[in-house]
Amino acid sequence: MNCNDTADIASCLEESLLVLRGLGIQTSTSSPTYLSTATTRFIPTTSIQDIFIHEAFKGFEVRFYLAIVVEGEEDVVVVFPTLLPRRQILEEVWRGAKSCLYEPRSKSMS
Repeated sequence: MNCNDTADIASCLEESLLVLRGLGIQTSTSSPTYLSTATTRFIPTTSIQDIFIHEAFKGFEVRFYLAIVVEGEEDVVVVFPTLLPRRQILEEVWRGAKSCLYEPRSKSMS
């Protein structure tokens, strides 16, 4: 595979989600080629209204995507917009993100 071919750009793309308990979510997209610039976005926990999995049509296929509703924004933030992982993977990421964002910290033992 050659990451310099435009047909292979999507397969060379790296998309990530970092959840920081008590702080928020960071989404990142990067590519090893000069054709695409890296983008990073941080969304504070206080601005996150919801995180959910939804479905959409891409051609004749049903594709699932992970989305974040951000307070004060008209559009949702789609996580992994190019990769569009399978539903099972999205469910695992969704569960982990929700538990990290919304579950209280465990009390330290004294």
